[in-house]
Amino acid sequence: MRVAFQGLRGAPVRSTLVILTLTLGMLGFVAVISATAVMRQAVTQKAILTGGDEVTAQVAASGVRSIDVLQRTMSQLHDRADAHKVAATLEDADVGIWAGNARLDNVALTFATPSLREIRPFPLIAGQWISGQDSLAPRLVLNEAAYARLGTGVAVSAGTRETRLDAVVIGIIRDGDDQPHAYLNLTDFLRFKPTFGAVMIVLNGPTLVPEDIAGVARMLAELGAPFTPGDAIRTDQVDGLASEVATTAQVLLVLGTLALATTIVGILNIGLATARARSREFALRRTMGASRANIASIVMLESQILALIAAAVATAASVVLFPLVVGSFGDQLGIEAPLYEPWYPLVSLIVATVTAGLSTLVPAFLSYGRDLSEVMRT
Repeated sequence: MRVAFQGLRGAPVRSTLVILTLTLGMLGFVAVISATAVMRQAVTQKAILTGGDEVTAQVAASGVRSIDVLQRTMSQLHDRADAHKVAATLEDADVGIWAGNARLDNVALTFATPSLREIRPFPLIAGQWISGQDSLAPRLVLNEAAYARLGTGVAVSAGTRETRLDAVVIGIIRDGDDQPHAYLNLTDFLRFKPTFGAVMIVLNGPTLVPEDIAGVARMLAELGAPFTPGDAIRTDQVDGLASEVATTAQVLLVLGTLALATTIVGILNIGLATARARSREFALRRTMGASRANIASIVMLESQILALIAAAVATAASVVLFPLVVGSFGDQLGIEAPLYEPWYPLVSLIVATVTAGLSTLVPAFLSYGRDLSEVMRT
């Protein structure tokens, strides 16, 4: 042990290079693996926000003339289709958002029941989500893109050219849409038009089948329900994106493996490069009475001590820098960054010890195999 530590102190450049190489390799590996986790979270979140967190389907209902009829229709579909959650949305090209006297055609407007957030759990950035309470002015909720488009201090109204009402922005959400989008309570639609247009009734549950929902809607219409049903379509996308995410994750895993492979090659080169430089040291120790096994053991022991030190430094550096490197991914995508996994230090230790051992096999074997007479000639 004493001789091994002396060898490490006598080669500070080699020790520093090994530690630095392993630290950079571990940071690259951790960053790539964490980027995979961030990507999965981001894709899953966007799929849920835009399509629903379970099997989600929507069916069109035309001719609904009052909110009471709509609520009864939603309740019947909810019960008969065995859904967990139900909501309704409506979009009308004639009704939009206005800033002053200018209509903002690039800001989409959706009228929705408050229960829409139960199916598409929009993260609330500020303020509150729409509620069923009556108010004098329409209460508007914007997504982040719409809020950035409108800014602050701008008089906002909602409606048509003939009927416009001053609106109050009560909340900002993240809805997975990169384009400006605004939301109003579905009951506010009747302030601008006398009857509802084509309302989309959205159902959510683990066992829903769109064909069954369409069948239930037709049955209700045949029994005298005052609406005309349309086709039911499935809107959730989580399962559909799973294969695409898996392919990208495999590519990132290969990149992470290549980062570790580069680290291994770098450490091997450092270890092999020092073998010739230490030949005189090995020869001198043999003449002083060290056996072949002593020299080989010293070389292997040095490598493992250096590996433990390098693994400790690499782990400490990755723990400190992990929030800075990976946290930026989550901030850009608006999601929580993954935690530092306990198996990262284990990978660091395994890579360090195995690589350091491999890098010293050649010099250890050469020192073990050299005859004493050959050493004396040297």
